[in-house]
Amino acid sequence: MAINDELHHLGNSARRLNAGSDQLNGLIERIDELLAQLSVGLDYVHPRPIDEATSLDHNGKRVIELSYVGYLRAGREYHLALKTVKVLESKLALATHSPGDITPLLSAPRRLRYAAVDLLPEVISGLAAQVDEMAAALERRCHTAQSLVRHLEQVAARADESGVRMMTMRPDESGSRRVVPPDESGLRRTMAPDESASRHVLVPGEPLPGGESSGQWVVPKGMGTATTVMPTQADDGRRTVAMGSDLIKHRDES
Repeated sequence: MAINDELHHLGNSARRLNAGSDQLNGLIERIDELLAQLSVGLDYVHPRPIDEATSLDHNGKRVIELSYVGYLRAGREYHLALKTVKVLESKLALATHSPGDITPLLSAPRRLRYAAVDLLPEVISGLAAQVDEMAAALERRCHTAQSLVRHLEQVAARADESGVRMMTMRPDESGSRRVVPPDESGLRRTMAPDESASRHVLVPGEPLPGGESSGQWVVPKGMGTATTVMPTQADDGRRTVAMGSDLIKHRDES
């Protein structure tokens, strides 16, 4: 009878264990889903290991296997996970910085999964502190970038204003013409680069190169596309006839 009672008691305990395990797995899964909805995307490992095992390597040196719980990338997504690291006893301080093997918490051995649950509140708290630190750093960097943008916009605006006021002499797309600054009347004309040295516009009564006055406006032949602004004067009814014109010949014949 005693053995039957013990077996009955063991069966009840096993059912309770399995039910509790299923319930705990469901809660871990739900916590994992809620963390994924936050889209944190940051690694965090609790600094205190949940398990430690010691063995000897082929050289007789002590090797320590440590298991940490954290929030880590496992595959393509972030999950509550276990990080297992094997290090020599002399390099134990570097354990948390070693890559290690990452296993989702729901896939970890039951014993380690149960132990990890005890540290989950501290894991969440540490992850929140890390997110706050990262957010503050991003805000500081955004402020720095915004200040730089404002400064550069002011410099660019001043450069544009200076460009409007400055008289810029440079060739156009063809490289063969330049812009002559406006004269006192506010008008301006476009001339070829060698035009000022080889062409001349005469005004009425101005002597020709031979010393005679033409009495008319003379525009040099081959002026091209260059345009010259001529001063206007009142019409007094008189006409200016060029020397050698047909009208003079007709009068001479009569």
